[in-house]
Amino acid sequence: MSIKRIQERTGFSYSTISRVLNGKAKEFRISDPTRDAIMEAAKEINYRPNMLAQSLRMRKTYTIGLIVPDIQNPFFGELAWRIERKLRGHGYSTILCNTDEISENEEFYLQVLVDRRVDGIIIAPVHTEEWPGLEEIRRRRSVVLIDRTFYETDMPWVTSSNEQAADQMASALLRLGFTRIAFLGGVPGTYVNTVRFWGFRKAFERQGLPIDNDLVLNEGYSPAAGEKMMTDLLARSPDIRAVFCVNNLVFLGAMKTVQTHELKTADRILMSAFDISPYCGMFKRPLVCASQNREKLADTAVSLLLRGIEDPLGTHDHVTIPIDLSLYRIA
Repeated sequence: MSIKRIQERTGFSYSTISRVLNGKAKEFRISDPTRDAIMEAAKEINYRPNMLAQSLRMRKTYTIGLIVPDIQNPFFGELAWRIERKLRGHGYSTILCNTDEISENEEFYLQVLVDRRVDGIIIAPVHTEEWPGLEEIRRRRSVVLIDRTFYETDMPWVTSSNEQAADQMASALLRLGFTRIAFLGGVPGTYVNTVRFWGFRKAFERQGLPIDNDLVLNEGYSPAAGEKMMTDLLARSPDIRAVFCVNNLVFLGAMKTVQTHELKTADRILMSAFDISPYCGMFKRPLVCASQNREKLADTAVSLLLRGIEDPLGTHDHVTIPIDLSLYRIA
């Protein structure tokens, strides 16, 4: 038994060693030299606490569930990495679940995480409103929404200024003289797709311009969807010169078609999209980029979650993180 081995090395009692290893030295007024001697002995024998026993005693598992819609998307990959690293710094491990943009998978993983007795859940939901199963879960543990939220909810959430940024991005294209702008969207009805289209539409309304519905396509958030939408778009409107992409993966798929089209016709198309700043240096062309602050999204979500773990009904904060808009120009 590890504590017995530490006893043999230090001569301190079982209770003193246990209190030090559980981080309660100050609470029980254990001196610094005693604490240091115990921690040094624990290090020498490579002591590892029995997490199961500790969890049963404290009624905490020190695990957090993280549910994302598409881990293949670099945006969610980086977000998950930042959240996991932040939680690890607070002593929590993370269980990562991927829903593939399917609501049934979301509900399945939520139940799996409840069965695993996680202390809290961070979720970028596919659903656009709370459903009974989620309402029951949030009464028993901390749940925080990230990136995507519900249209009406008192659950804590953190998202980006999607509608405002979409408005600014479309307005930037209009100021450059483009009045026919295509919108390549994701899954119809989902939160991000809807609010970004609201912003896109608002920019046209402000200028008193109509939106050509033939230039609005919604097929999904993947590169395959982006390629298909761009191919269909050019087939019906070969004269299109500006495109608004709802996310980075749609942009990448669309660019495959755009580059082939430009080589054949010499017609240039100005592309704009969310979260494409990592690709700006790769494509030797002007691009309009709306970049979410992944670090602030992750930090805020973890902060809300930890506060909720301490007091599940005590936090209902709604936080919106500004999005940076930039026009990338080649030299």
